[in-house]
Amino acid sequence: MTDGAVGIGDGAASLDRWSTDERYRLVARATNDVVWDWDLLRDAILWNEALETSYGWRPAHIGPGSDWWLGNIHPDDRAIVSAGLNAFLDGGSDRWSCQYRFLKGDGAYADVLDRGYLVRDALGAPVRMVGAMLDVTVRSQLEAQFRAVFEGANIGIVQFDPRSVLALRVNAKLCEIWGAPESEIVGRSLAQWTPAEDADARDDLHRRLATGETLQDRFEKRYRRRDGRIIWARVNLVSQTLGDAVHAMAMIEDITEEKRADARREALISLGDRLRELRSNADVVAMTAEILGRALGATRAGYGMVDLPAGLVTVAHSWSSDGQTFPSRTLRLDEFPASIAGLRRGEILAVDDLATSPDLESDAELYIAEGVQAVISVPLLQRGRLVGVLYATEASPRSWTPHEIAFVREVAERAWSSLIRIEADEQQRILNRELSHRMKNTLAMVQAIASQSLRNVTDVEAAKHALAARLIALGNAHDILLTGERESAAISAVLQSALSLHDDQQPGRFDLSGPEIVIGSKAALSLALMMHELATNAAKYGALSRPDGRVVVEWRVVAVGDDDTIHLVWSEHGGPPVSPPTRKGFGSRLIERGLAGAVGGEVSLAYEPDGLICRVVAPLGGFQTSF
Repeated sequence: MTDGAVGIGDGAASLDRWSTDERYRLVARATNDVVWDWDLLRDAILWNEALETSYGWRPAHIGPGSDWWLGNIHPDDRAIVSAGLNAFLDGGSDRWSCQYRFLKGDGAYADVLDRGYLVRDALGAPVRMVGAMLDVTVRSQLEAQFRAVFEGANIGIVQFDPRSVLALRVNAKLCEIWGAPESEIVGRSLAQWTPAEDADARDDLHRRLATGETLQDRFEKRYRRRDGRIIWARVNLVSQTLGDAVHAMAMIEDITEEKRADARREALISLGDRLRELRSNADVVAMTAEILGRALGATRAGYGMVDLPAGLVTVAHSWSSDGQTFPSRTLRLDEFPASIAGLRRGEILAVDDLATSPDLESDAELYIAEGVQAVISVPLLQRGRLVGVLYATEASPRSWTPHEIAFVREVAERAWSSLIRIEADEQQRILNRELSHRMKNTLAMVQAIASQSLRNVTDVEAAKHALAARLIALGNAHDILLTGERESAAISAVLQSALSLHDDQQPGRFDLSGPEIVIGSKAALSLALMMHELATNAAKYGALSRPDGRVVVEWRVVAVGDDDTIHLVWSEHGGPPVSPPTRKGFGSRLIERGLAGAVGGEVSLAYEPDGLICRVVAPLGGFQTSF
C-alpha cells in the first residue's frame, strides 16, 4: 500500500510537472515576445521559439547560459545592463526591467524592452528568473521621430497634466518664447505664465481641462515672460482621454510681432484720420506722441522743437504710459552732442541699451538720469535744417526692430506733413486778412487820389494823365510789397520803383544813397506817391526838365534819445530857377501831407536857386508800421 501510494504520488507529481511545462510551452507559442527561463543556479537559460522566429537565432547558434545573452547586447549598452542586473539580484526587489539593443541573427540590432520576475528560495537567495523580451524597435523609432519633431519644432510645445496643469515636458522653443530654462517650467503649474489680469479666462479653461473634457481648441492669449515682458501667442490645445489617463498638449506660437504690426497699421490709420481734424500744432504734437507711444508700448513718447541758433530743444508735449503729465521743458543741445550730431545729419537714432552704446557714451549719463535705457528718435528737417525730433523711450533695454524704426519714421513724416499743412493754412489765413485789409486801404487811397486829382480841374485830359500816373506809382509800390512774405519792402526798392516812370536812362539822372531799411506798407505807399509827385514836378518845372539836370535822394538813420529817426532829402540840381508856387494843388498837398500823415513825421519844401529841396524827418518806427 505504501509502495502503491508512493507510486501513485510520484505519478501525480510527474503529471503536475508535465502540465506546468506544457502550459509554459503553450503560453510561449501564443506570443511573439521572446520568453525566457533562467536557472540561476546552473546559469542555464531556456528560450522559446520566438528567439528564432522573431530574432533569427537558430537553436544551434544559441548558447546555453547568460554569457551568450550578454555577449549579444550592444557594446554601448552591455555594461549598463550587466551592472543593473547585478544590482537587482543583490537587492530585495523581485521585478526587473531594462531597455537595450539586442543583436539579431542577421546582424542588425533591435531595441528591446526586457522584463523579468525573480524567484527566491526559502532563505531569499535568487534561484530562478522568468521574463519576456519585447521588440520595441518601431516604437523607439516613432518616439525618436516624435522627439526630433518635438525638440526641433519652430513653435513651443508643452505636454502637461490637464488636471493639475503641471508641465511634464517642454521643448527648447517654448523655453525661448517664455525666456526661462526647462527647470523653471517642468514640474510647475502653467498658470504662472499667464498675467494676473487674464486670470479669469485662464482659470475657466483650467476648470474645463480638470473635468477630463476632450478639447481641441485654437485661441490667442497673453503670457508673461520670465523677464516680465508681456507677449502674445497663438495656442493650439489638444486634450483627450486614453483609458483612465487624460493627456494634454499645447502648441504655442509667438505672435507678438504680428500683433505689434497690426497695432502699428491701426495706429497709422487712426493717426491719419485724427490729424485731418486737428487745427493746431500743439494738438498735432500731443496726438502724435500718444499714438506713437501706445503703438510701440513705450514708456514715453514726445516731440521736441529744435532752435539751432539758440542751441535749445523744447519738449512742450509728451506722453507717458503711466498717465503722468510733464511740464514743458527746454534743454540745451550741447548736453546731447552725439545724439544731435546724428540727427542733424538726418540719421534716425535707435539705441537698444544706452548703458552699452559706445556711439552715445557722451550722452548716456544724462539719458539714464532721466530714466531712459533705450531710445528711438527721428529727425524732422526743413530745408536741410533740424527743426524737430519725434522720440520714444523705454525705461529698460529694448531691441528696436526694423519694422518699428520704419513705423516711427512714417509717423514722423505724417505728423510733419500735418504741421506743414497747419502752418500753410495759418499763413493763408494771414494772407487773406492782409489782402482784405490792403484792398480796403488801397481802394480808400485810390478814392482819395481820384477825388483830389479831379477836383476843380479845368483840363480834363491833363487830369486823366495825372491820375493814371499816380495810380501806376501806387501799383508799382504794391508790386514791391507783394514780392515779400510780409507787408514790407526795402526803402531803396520803393524809391527805384517810384522813380522808374521818370527815368529817361540819361546817366546820373537819379542818385540814390542810404542804408538798407525795411519799411512797412503804409510808409511804402505814401513814399512812392510822394516820390512820384516830386519827380512829376521836376519833369515839368525842375531839374528833370533839362537834359543835364539830376536828382539826388539821400537818407540816413539818426539816433535821437531812445528813438531813431529817418532823415530823407530830395535835392534837384542843374534845373531852371524855381520859385514857390502861387497856389498849391493836390500834388503839393500830397507831397507835404501824405507821407507826414502816414508816418507821423515832418515834410518841408525849400525852393533854392539851384533847385527844389524836400526834407523828411520821421520816426523810424513810423516808417516800419504796416496798415
